[in-house]
Amino acid sequence: MIDRAHKNFIQLVVLLLISVGAYVALKQSDRAPTQPAHESTQDIEVQGINKDFQGKLLKSTEGAFSEGYILYPVVGTAQVLLLDMKGKVRHLWNVDAQRARLLPNGNLLVVHGTKWGANVEPWKTLKFHVREYSWEGDIVWDYKAPGRVHHDIALLENNNLMFPYRTVLSEEKKSTLTDPKRRNAASIRTDRIIEVNRDKKIVWEWVAEDHLDVNSCGKPSCDEENPADWSHINTVSIIPPNKWFSSGDTRFRPGNVLTLFRNWWTAMIVDKENGEVVWSYTGDYKGGLSGGHEASMIENNFPGAGNILVFDNGRVLHKGESYVLEINPTTKKLDFIYDNGKDFFSNSAGSVARLRDGNTFISEDLKGRIFEINSKKETVWEYKGNLRIARAKKYEPDHCPQLASLSNEAH
Repeated sequence: MIDRAHKNFIQLVVLLLISVGAYVALKQSDRAPTQPAHESTQDIEVQGINKDFQGKLLKSTEGAFSEGYILYPVVGTAQVLLLDMKGKVRHLWNVDAQRARLLPNGNLLVVHGTKWGANVEPWKTLKFHVREYSWEGDIVWDYKAPGRVHHDIALLENNNLMFPYRTVLSEEKKSTLTDPKRRNAASIRTDRIIEVNRDKKIVWEWVAEDHLDVNSCGKPSCDEENPADWSHINTVSIIPPNKWFSSGDTRFRPGNVLTLFRNWWTAMIVDKENGEVVWSYTGDYKGGLSGGHEASMIENNFPGAGNILVFDNGRVLHKGESYVLEINPTTKKLDFIYDNGKDFFSNSAGSVARLRDGNTFISEDLKGRIFEINSKKETVWEYKGNLRIARAKKYEPDHCPQLASLSNEAH
């Protein structure tokens, strides 16, 4: 039997605990949001992010950038993240992506085989494939190429796809090499660019060695890059409608192909009709291009329309410093340069794009850093992860229905 004193003590403790609970609940209610929790979607991150990845928003200058969403392919986690401008992960695809593009229908177009994934199954096998995934991650289209697909892919207006794939120099071409070291190499890598329709038929093909001198390595000597990796195409970008062509300059015919040979340190435009190289750029800023990625012509209705952007890595020349260059293609003079010395450098990879508001979006891949600069070259937005990434890209909020839906949820 419990004596009366003991019973009174227990009752006192219970009353005390109830009072404390009520006080805590009251204080929590004072801090409760004014909107229901389900409306605070902007504060919710997607579940399932690989635990090896950590990312952080470092800078966000209010009113200095436009809203949008960023595809952020992480190397080493087999995930493509979709970030909002608050640095929150709003969606993800569980795929390894050396290049990922968000299509207007919300599907994800992917080239597999990152530096990590190229040696890890299933991505090791899938580096020969182009795939399109639904928003939910289901495979909706798959194409196995004649060789390893790499670096880039473009969706054309006719819904065809264009991308480079790796092959090797034929023995006939190899026998014409004048450098004994290159001629005696086991093989010399080269590239082809193909256009494939949705019935998986090749409808156009460009063979690098048929239009370029195999004894040339462009701007550098062949020994300044891997002499057995001759071309190393990393960009396939379609020339859009532009003022130069409208003025009669057929080099810039819409539909021509702007490409970049990393190991040549050279951007080129290939005439789609005859396959000839009709324009090239090696540059002269602090020694000129050294490597290079993501050559693209700025579209009409964007600041700088008609100019060509290039991410200049600085692999050998100006080593340790990368630059973003905006080139007037007719004069080859630079209308805009982003040079931040040793504080901006990605020895390989990287991307750059002009945005509609005039800002420039930059992906500093090896550092996992993405940022926006304004026309004064001031950083107005910045995010950094702890892992290498693969050419992040920003999209406008109405780019596809799914992004529009996310934007509506946030308001």
